[in-house]
Amino acid sequence: RLPNFSDNEAKNWFYNSTYYKINSKKCPHNSCEQNGVLFNGIKEHLSVKTAFIKNGLYLNDDCGYNYGDTNIRRTFKYDNEATVIYDKAILYTVPDGWAFQHFADGVAPKLSHSRSYLDKYPDAKIILSRGPRFDRSVKEIWSMLGVEESSRIIHYTENMKVGARLLINPCRTPGIHPRLWHDAREMYWSISNISKSLNENKRINFIYMQRTPSNVNNGGRLILNEQPFIDLLKEYCLKNSLNYIQYDHSKNLKNVKHHIELFYNARYIIGVHGGALVNMNFAQSGTTIIEIVAFRSSTSYLPMTCSMFNPEDLKACVGYMIYTQSQLLNQTYWMLPTVVNNQGNMNVDLNRVKNLLQQI
Repeated sequence: RLPNFSDNEAKNWFYNSTYYKINSKKCPHNSCEQNGVLFNGIKEHLSVKTAFIKNGLYLNDDCGYNYGDTNIRRTFKYDNEATVIYDKAILYTVPDGWAFQHFADGVAPKLSHSRSYLDKYPDAKIILSRGPRFDRSVKEIWSMLGVEESSRIIHYTENMKVGARLLINPCRTPGIHPRLWHDAREMYWSISNISKSLNENKRINFIYMQRTPSNVNNGGRLILNEQPFIDLLKEYCLKNSLNYIQYDHSKNLKNVKHHIELFYNARYIIGVHGGALVNMNFAQSGTTIIEIVAFRSSTSYLPMTCSMFNPEDLKACVGYMIYTQSQLLNQTYWMLPTVVNNQGNMNVDLNRVKNLLQQI
């Protein structure tokens, strides 16, 4: 589905974005407004596969839907062809999969259809890409799945040649597939022991995903008039009997199970585009997501709008990841494009915010 827009300014901005200009060409008879954007790439969106290779050999191939048949079936004949050989190993070498954001959008859809092998082969090593850190939330989710870092996780580096007597490879998984995203969300709820008997009376959280200079890895996208913005959100919550929560992930030291429960009971989530909004993967269908979309008025470059040399080329556009994920999860998505200054920060138009809140 297309985003919801509270005003013509937001709608016109989206309709003039490179993202929409390219994707709308795939809508039969200009039906995007009625039916939404059509995703119909068999390779990227429909093919799901797990390969079981005896004496399999992994050599730093892309862990995604482009994984070639020749590479996925690569084997070793002699032990010296591998740096290390395990009895059993399962591949989840998604780039930056050590970070929560890319665990959620890269590893979790693969886990959603291969999780049973973690239990079926409890001695299998789990091969993850090594990073500058290993996010605590990611480590805790693996632990809740029965995979402890000390005994089963191998942090892979590109110079390693990993062999396994049985190599299990679920990498051939599309990035955009609603069934996989719903199943991944069910997985989070299941390992957190969340009851599926929905109590709408408890679903009153209005969560503001606060972005500060100290809690982001990428600078910019700070709200300069944040206090009056927060006051407006609190006023809305007070009038509508909602529980206002100001979420700063760097200060929230509780375990990931608490985070999952927090967002499971969310009715509204609002924030500036950024990795913290990926917590919406814990929220139920029907949750309202409000994304403040940062853009530069003088160029078509990121932080948000796609810029490419040939606008006919359809390429991944990271700026629309929250919108795409919300639609895969059947959530209600509202977009509020907001121009940034030369430092990438913004003053949010409070009248526009008030207008949006009156419509959700």
